[in-house]
Amino acid sequence: MSKKFYLFCAILICLLAILLYFIAVKIKAQPNASQLPDFTFQTLLGQPYTQKQLPQKKHYLILYFSPDCHNCTDEMEDIIKHKEWFSNCFILLISPSSIQQLKAYDQYLLNKGLSYQILSDGNYQFSNYFGPANIPNGYLYAYNKQLIKKFNGGTTSEHIYSFINAK
Repeated sequence: MSKKFYLFCAILICLLAILLYFIAVKIKAQPNASQLPDFTFQTLLGQPYTQKQLPQKKHYLILYFSPDCHNCTDEMEDIIKHKEWFSNCFILLISPSSIQQLKAYDQYLLNKGLSYQILSDGNYQFSNYFGPANIPNGYLYAYNKQLIKKFNGGTTSEHIYSFINAK
């Protein structure tokens, strides 16, 4: 065989190896939200808040939201209207909005009868934990931290509840 053939094979093998490396890096870099990730966000007082601080509940609803997003506030209003459906669900509201906006929204939600925590994503880390996400986006997890359902965009409390209530 000629030297050109061996050179061609060597270059082809190198290119395939580089391609496989980049595919492996891309797959590894994609967060796997099928299990509640070990996240760290900030409370409204600037304290770190991690997955380990979640209270024991039957379900966890993670909502990536903004207080000035019409779809987000409509979704929360619907949840408030049907708060009895969410009595055994801890709602984690995560937002890249300013602390001032989040504190104002926290005051609004304070006496609405929900079990919730508002967290700041000021460093835009949400996608590192949960994968690419628009606002609004939601994730429903079971008590064992396994993903039940991902909600792309706004949804209704009835739709969320259908997964909470599923046997």
